[in-house]
Amino acid sequence: MVMASAGVNMPGGDGNPSAAASSSTPECRLRRRRRLAPPRAAAAGGEKRVRPASPSSSSSEDDSVEGEEGEADAAVEGDEEGGTTVSAAGGPQPPPPPGPAQAWPMAFGWLSVAGRSREMEDAVSLRPGFCTWVDGSPMHFFGVFDGHGGSHVSTLCRDRMHEFLAEELAAEGAAFQIQQPAAAAAGEEAAAAASGTTSSAAVEQEEEEERAWRAALARTFRRVDALASLACACGRIVSPPCRCTLSGNSGIVGSTAVVAVLVRGRLVVANCGDSRAVLCRGPAGAPPVPLSVDHKPDRPDELARIEAAGGRVVYINGHRVRGILAMSRALAVGAGDRMLRPEVIAEPEITITDRTPEDQCLILASDGMWDVIPNEIACSVARQCLEDGNPAPVDDVPPTAGGEGAAAAAVAESSEPEARCSRAASLLVRLALGRTTWDNVSVVVIDLKQRE
Repeated sequence: MVMASAGVNMPGGDGNPSAAASSSTPECRLRRRRRLAPPRAAAAGGEKRVRPASPSSSSSEDDSVEGEEGEADAAVEGDEEGGTTVSAAGGPQPPPPPGPAQAWPMAFGWLSVAGRSREMEDAVSLRPGFCTWVDGSPMHFFGVFDGHGGSHVSTLCRDRMHEFLAEELAAEGAAFQIQQPAAAAAGEEAAAAASGTTSSAAVEQEEEEERAWRAALARTFRRVDALASLACACGRIVSPPCRCTLSGNSGIVGSTAVVAVLVRGRLVVANCGDSRAVLCRGPAGAPPVPLSVDHKPDRPDELARIEAAGGRVVYINGHRVRGILAMSRALAVGAGDRMLRPEVIAEPEITITDRTPEDQCLILASDGMWDVIPNEIACSVARQCLEDGNPAPVDDVPPTAGGEGAAAAAVAESSEPEARCSRAASLLVRLALGRTTWDNVSVVVIDLKQRE
């Protein structure tokens, strides 16, 4: 009958027993079930996936019929294992290519000024893309260096520390590649990705990476410290130490150093001294996340270490090692004779923090700012500046700054500071000057979000 051939199931047809018998065969029953089955709902978002037909479906006469019906079924069922994507708004589309590794945005701005001080002893180093890790990930270097007894040690840190670190990272990277069973790790990671878990090989690799970064930073600080002990105010680095007239101007010469290295989704911070790194994370009002702790002589663990080394902390206009230096760690203290060693050491404290989508920005600054601006206010000011759309142009140096900021920083030639970050750094400097800081003020603001 016409109706039966059109897909309407009429038991017995027009009363013909042979038609009824033929319609009750297993093949007919299977076809009836497929034709009467309601279509399944499409995948969320108006999309569904279709698995391509298997080449073996046409290998025989019997399989040919089932293959044609199976292809129709597959179009309805929407298999999620891959293949062509069908959109509700159009025809079949090719599957999207595998997505690249998550991109971690980064922009930066800075300002460094003498403020009310006669001498400019701060220095800033901004080196985005200064080297590449073994997996091809770019690494970005930012540092703030607060000199004392002269600017030559902080200037040396600005000009050479990133070079030393690149060399040490290359050495650690070569050793890391030899130690890692790459093929086995890749296979295990693929299996773990399919099951939605983190493989032990991936965890071990992350731990080895962090160990390599810590070792490279520690050796870099030691190399800079050794070289800085030979630096003279005249600009020369010689051994034996320079004997020019400028070499005896101060017995206590050195610098603090706070350094941030950004690689993939991690923030690696090394600190030696009382400069500071603070992470602004979360919405407005969320507490800031300090990534370094100031090395002050009255810090309980630092005080115990100084006393164990035979030194003492004396209160003279603040807590000072031997009544002289207001910090317990610094690079190249003592201008050759190291008169405050071993109490004052150059060993950095290193922290490694995973980035999150809630991270707003990272602030690096010298104590000229942190002495008068608490972490909470600094994060609030920076966050507000970064959330503004298109800020007005920012003067390079505030009117009271003395005009020496531009010479205090070294920026990679291929990079350009971002306007909102520069505005945030400028406002923090102005706020510190308005709160009557007497020290040099250096601020670096690193934006960690993708903004319009």
